[in-house]
Amino acid sequence: MRYAENKISKSFNRPKMTVAVAGMLLGAVCLLPGAGMAQVTGPCVSCHTMHNSQGGASMNPASTTTVFRSLTKGDCVGCHTSTTNALVETNTPKVNHGAAPASPTDTLAGGSFYWVQTANAKGHNVLGIAGADSLGNTPPGGSALASQLTCAGTVGCHGDRTVADQYASISGSHHAAPQNAGTVAGAVDGTSLANSYRFLKGIKGIEDPTWETPATLAANKHNQYYGVSRTSDAVTGTDGTISALCGQCHGAFHASATAHNDTTAPAAGISYANNMTSPWVRHPTDFDMNKVKTKEYGAYGGSGTNAYVPGVPVASNSITAIKSTVLQADGDAIVTCISCHRAHGSANDDLLRWSYASMDAHASTDGNVGCFACHTTKDT
Repeated sequence: MRYAENKISKSFNRPKMTVAVAGMLLGAVCLLPGAGMAQVTGPCVSCHTMHNSQGGASMNPASTTTVFRSLTKGDCVGCHTSTTNALVETNTPKVNHGAAPASPTDTLAGGSFYWVQTANAKGHNVLGIAGADSLGNTPPGGSALASQLTCAGTVGCHGDRTVADQYASISGSHHAAPQNAGTVAGAVDGTSLANSYRFLKGIKGIEDPTWETPATLAANKHNQYYGVSRTSDAVTGTDGTISALCGQCHGAFHASATAHNDTTAPAAGISYANNMTSPWVRHPTDFDMNKVKTKEYGAYGGSGTNAYVPGVPVASNSITAIKSTVLQADGDAIVTCISCHRAHGSANDDLLRWSYASMDAHASTDGNVGCFACHTTKDT
């Protein structure tokens, strides 16, 4: 099944709210096509069971007597959980693990929900994986949700967010045949749920066929996120970008003209329109580094080479091809929420891709990593 990424955390020192993967087949996730398209292929028995019984034992992968709708063997959590800590099993991406992955990078693109089970600040507390956190059902930078986060549905990230029921929200997606948004395999344009990035309705992008498995991840082999370079503070949530999806729950972190944790009161003088002369009140999103490539940001990926850095991904306003180099043309190096965060969870607070506490200016010995991938002169 296709996987998502999305965001923010405890910042802000608080745990976060939600998202995970979903499936109408919440279990029909079991067989994903190898080309990045989400249409399920393979034996029906891999995902479905007729009577949930074989030799007197439950067909539920968790070996419980729980039964699931649509005759699936498991729900979103069950199908995308690995007890062996595999990243992919029978072509099904695993985003929840029974033990800590060997290193923070030994996960797929969205990270793992493993860590939120040990500390609220390290992942989205999705129902069925972790309990409600100290914020209740209010995501940082947003308004209260009707209930705890789920994988899909109106309080989830995947599926149709206008449909409350998780199964109905994601229904049909795994068996639908997406139409490429362009000539490149895995490109989806958000025109339908099946044709949306990782079943995040309306979101565009190019899906890596192996969900960014570490062994194959490279400058020319990764998800290509869609982004826009905004010039105003308006956040519609309908522009098809990965940040706009995050902003539907974490709105105050998405706009530049709103005070921290306040989605209505503007901060005087701070806006996308005048950000070149006014200071930011929070880290920008939907911002194209091409606007400032004459400064330190122009050395992202290496001065003169500008190779795409999978560990600190940037979005593009084009999904016609995977970007292996950036800062070549306007709109190809857009900062997004997931440039710094992992959607599901990580070993670091605030779902960060790296330890913020270890970012030591002018003292790093391992090159431009983490914050320094963009803020290149702060590390030299």
